[in-house]
Amino acid sequence: MAARAGAVVVAVVAVLAPGLGVPADAATVTVQWGQTLTAIAAELHTTVTALVAANHLADPNHVEAGQVLQVPSSSSSRSAAPQSIVIGRGDTLTAIAARYGTTVAELVALNGLGNPDHVEAGARLRLPTGGVSGGGMTLASYRLSTGGLPTMLAAHPDRLVLRSAFATAAARYGVPVDLLEALCWWESGWQSAIVSPTGAIGVCQVEPATVTFVNQVLVHGALDPHVPAQNIALGAAFLGSLLHATGGNVDQAVAAYYQGLASVRARGMYRSTATYVRGIEAYAAIFGS
Repeated sequence: MAARAGAVVVAVVAVLAPGLGVPADAATVTVQWGQTLTAIAAELHTTVTALVAANHLADPNHVEAGQVLQVPSSSSSRSAAPQSIVIGRGDTLTAIAARYGTTVAELVALNGLGNPDHVEAGARLRLPTGGVSGGGMTLASYRLSTGGLPTMLAAHPDRLVLRSAFATAAARYGVPVDLLEALCWWESGWQSAIVSPTGAIGVCQVEPATVTFVNQVLVHGALDPHVPAQNIALGAAFLGSLLHATGGNVDQAVAAYYQGLASVRARGMYRSTATYVRGIEAYAAIFGS
């Protein structure tokens, strides 16, 4: 999957002096044209709730370009974070995870979600109370006593049978099988019938343009994204090409699967991309165990 995240540019303007009615460790940001409060919160690793509280905003869905916002300190951001939210129309788990400084995997595990690509507007979603540490997710909460597999996978034998297809594809296209399994678990929960709003298909959520690229350039074949084993082969071939293009840099290759290689090279990882990479690498450790 590629090029799904939007660019965010935030200017940190100044550290405010004491005596202005704001904390001495607070800073300000100037809202750029086209930005949203969600994007600003994700870029600054705080929350929409914390920004609303710090700036006494009446409507968190409306900020003006040129408006100066106070940025809450990291401690106040944490204390202001809610324990649950109501999912808004058009919201995705990736956007929610970036907004509240957590990961899709944590949200899936905490809420027992079967399909990370499908959440209902109006549903209540529990949030991790401690967020994500700088080093990534805590793996212990996703391990089972038997096999070390994600709980939701162990509960679906029909998906477990795909492990042999992952092993075959990984060996054929020279990618680590645990990384491939983790990436496609994050993307779809190993569900073969789902199609994303952008048209990404199946287990590895391959975009139609990616299918064409892999078939015409990489494998010179006709792999069908609607057939689970062939979908996995498409994902493996594409991931293998990204690992080759990045000189084996796993972070960059996984980021490129999500954001697009040209974008990663030109702009670096977006915050949501970094969350995606951390989550997948944490899951790779689980599958590798």
